[in-house]
Amino acid sequence: MVMASAGVNMPGGDGDHPPAAAQECHRLRRRRYVPAAAAASEDGDNSSNGGGEKRSLPASSASPSPSPTSSAASSDCSSDRDDDGCSSTAGAAARRLPLPSGASTAAAVWPVAFGSVSLAGRMRDMEDAVSLRPSFCTWLDGSPMHFFAVFDGHGGPHVSALCREQMHVIVAEEMVAEAAALRQRQPAAMEEEEERAWRAALSRSFGRVDALAAVACACGRATVPACRCPLSGQTGAIIGSTAVVALLVRDRLVVSNCGDSRAVLCRAGDPLPLSSDHKPDRPDEKARIEAVGGRVVYLNGPRVRGILAMSRALGDKYLKPEVICEPDITITVRTVDDECLILASDGMWDVISNETASDVARQCLEDGSPTSGRRAAGSGEAASSSAGAPAAAVGQESEPRCYRAAALLARLALGRESSDNISVVVIDLKGRG
Repeated sequence: MVMASAGVNMPGGDGDHPPAAAQECHRLRRRRYVPAAAAASEDGDNSSNGGGEKRSLPASSASPSPSPTSSAASSDCSSDRDDDGCSSTAGAAARRLPLPSGASTAAAVWPVAFGSVSLAGRMRDMEDAVSLRPSFCTWLDGSPMHFFAVFDGHGGPHVSALCREQMHVIVAEEMVAEAAALRQRQPAAMEEEEERAWRAALSRSFGRVDALAAVACACGRATVPACRCPLSGQTGAIIGSTAVVALLVRDRLVVSNCGDSRAVLCRAGDPLPLSSDHKPDRPDEKARIEAVGGRVVYLNGPRVRGILAMSRALGDKYLKPEVICEPDITITVRTVDDECLILASDGMWDVISNETASDVARQCLEDGSPTSGRRAAGSGEAASSSAGAPAAAVGQESEPRCYRAAALLARLALGRESSDNISVVVIDLKGRG
């Protein structure tokens, strides 16, 4: 599903012959707005880095605050209405054609499309989960926030299922609380305060989910007394999940990571990791574990107490305080060079490098055919659903090219003999048609 679109409805487009007055109005409007469109095109070309790159038209559905340029275009339209008895938004649309930069970035709607695949792979049980929640929340200035996440469970699907069902709800609640506090303070440095608020909301959200993990059921509910569904009997001594969450708001990519799932941004053809894996042998993580009296034991790789192959996770109450739920949070400004964002569990990253994943996803998005992709997505989603893919249970519409890119990465991981569940989310940041 492409989250940004734009169009201009012009009179006389219903196939009927317009009256002479309307034809004259069209001629006047064309003469009047051609210079404005040309000027906007020149401005966009001069302000771009490449000089000749293709720009996409941001959507107008989010009611962005008018910039000085668009205000001028509105003034021209109102004068047309007084003089000619008709109005047009063609001039304003032409002026908004380049992707915004600087002061107008805050009011822009940036393109977002997504697709996902989640496979059990060579594992008997499916413990991964994927959550796709476009426009799950609205920020202080009215900008929509989009939520995408991958959760890699261990010891059972309890915590990953809980994250799939509840994480976005809890994050939305915390974002609303932070927005209300920010509105009351009305700080001068709004951009820094926004980022501080996003970090605080995500940190608290991870803490709340971690607290619920102790009573989580494999169905995704966390209730006291215990859930009585058919899955309630599935328990284990060490139950937890990783979490890599990406929030897209305006021109910001906010990534929160806990565990060894990963987020990688493809920018100008090169991979840019937006998270760092929490492995027990990472120097800072090993020092933290040893500082609280824990040990890293090398048993089929580095493990906390010889059990868990990651140093941070949600749940795992029997491995605390060595295993913590505090996420690492990065905030990245989007640019016109950004191609796509890849979220995946370690079932993919263990056998596919950042460079390979970035190249495969980018080429698939550039070369994919929407028509053939839609046919492939229809058959592929049914197959992944039968394999127990949580992505299908989310019920969100995926964009065919993104689905094909995610499916290709998952099949590549299987071909390279990945021994774990494989979950991949591909987010297209170019708004391809």
